[in-house]
Amino acid sequence: MDTRVQDGAEALLEGCPAAEHPAGQWTAAEVGAWLAARSGAGDLAELAQEHAVSGRVLLRLTEGTLRRMGGAPRSRRRELLRELLRLRLQQELEELLSIVGGEHSPR
Repeated sequence: MDTRVQDGAEALLEGCPAAEHPAGQWTAAEVGAWLAARSGAGDLAELAQEHAVSGRVLLRLTEGTLRRMGGAPRSRRRELLRELLRLRLQQELEELLSIVGGEHSPR
């Protein structure tokens, strides 16, 4: 990960064996590992495995989708959606940095 990416962005992928490639390319097992690394997301990790949620699907989850999958209370779904938003933003930032060739530091 680019060392210029700051403000705790590295923590998004912490504990995840898939940190070497973009979240959109994660396997269902890697999604499960990422969810399991989030505090209190064990039930969601099990649901993701049960529904074979890949990284591509993970990045597209909505509150409605999570509700239909069942298992997690509304507050936990909202917390996960916030973490997913941070993950999406991190992916976008890394993509933009690769496009500009790392010439500019994000602010």
